[in-house]
Amino acid sequence: MSTTSTVVDRAVGCLLGGALGDALGSPVEFRQDADIRAEYGDAGITEPPPRALLGDSTQMTLFTGEGYLNAWATGNSGGPWRPVEATAAAYRRWLTTQQEDKPRLGATGLLAEAELYANRSPGLTSLRALQEEQLGTPERPRNSSKGCGGVDRSAPVGFAPTAEMSYTLGCQFGALTHGGTGGWASAGAMALLVHLLAVKGRRLPEAVDQAAGRVLREDAETAEALAEASTLARLGAGVGHIERLGQGWIGPEAVAIGAYCALALPKPAQFADALRLAANHSGHSDSTAALTGSLLGARHGTAVLPRPWLNRLELADVIERVGHDLGASCTGEKFSERRYLALA
Repeated sequence: MSTTSTVVDRAVGCLLGGALGDALGSPVEFRQDADIRAEYGDAGITEPPPRALLGDSTQMTLFTGEGYLNAWATGNSGGPWRPVEATAAAYRRWLTTQQEDKPRLGATGLLAEAELYANRSPGLTSLRALQEEQLGTPERPRNSSKGCGGVDRSAPVGFAPTAEMSYTLGCQFGALTHGGTGGWASAGAMALLVHLLAVKGRRLPEAVDQAAGRVLREDAETAEALAEASTLARLGAGVGHIERLGQGWIGPEAVAIGAYCALALPKPAQFADALRLAANHSGHSDSTAALTGSLLGARHGTAVLPRPWLNRLELADVIERVGHDLGASCTGEKFSERRYLALA
């Protein structure tokens, strides 16, 4: 088990690392590898733009964190512990930011952050699902999507008290919008990976093997993709290996690509190179780079984050605050719970 200060630092590193990956990959999302290198050079895109804007996965990651912390603070103050309901409400608040131009008078929490009222090409599955009256569960799915929109927002759940709770809540949060087994099981696997790295202090190969074993009970596709990521990482870093895993449009591929890039370039000094590897391929570059950044941030903490990149990152202070509070909730450290009790 990691120390309190280490877990808090890794929680901040996890969320900021994911945001940096998202910002790096966003400009080349939907682009083919050859087109990326034709525009940016043989190395592809190598750093976020001068204004490193949050992508939709980071936006929803923040609301995942806020929803979970709302449930945690409510339960800690004597109220009911309803993390799935609280996170569903948080996702509907995120939907408000996609439908309105600016915060309403009296808005609190993330709804008060004007920069979040920006459309960053969110997935249609999430948009459509959140407009429905009833959201999904693993047992009662509302659609058959196994897109990566569930997994790329699931990192905050890794700071639940136990590994099994992280996995279970990750699956449940993913299933709110993505009903295909791969869509929600991959989200559970990602949450479990974050918990094992940040809270339990596992090394990356061990964490990936354990997550693959756990998710096998629900989804062989995600388990096999993670196992393949481990195998390919032992062969070294290369875009060709990513192509064998897929393009990252579906959850099992996305989490496998994120795990592969983190495994192939696992050292603290390789953080930026791992994100570059995850972004420069023909696929869902922002999500795969975000997942890579989240995993390496959860493993190593904030020390690995490139300071010049952080200095240009949109809402870095908000991301840091949510990350800190997630880590504090996991370890019992005091934080401002009140900000999560009255959200409107």
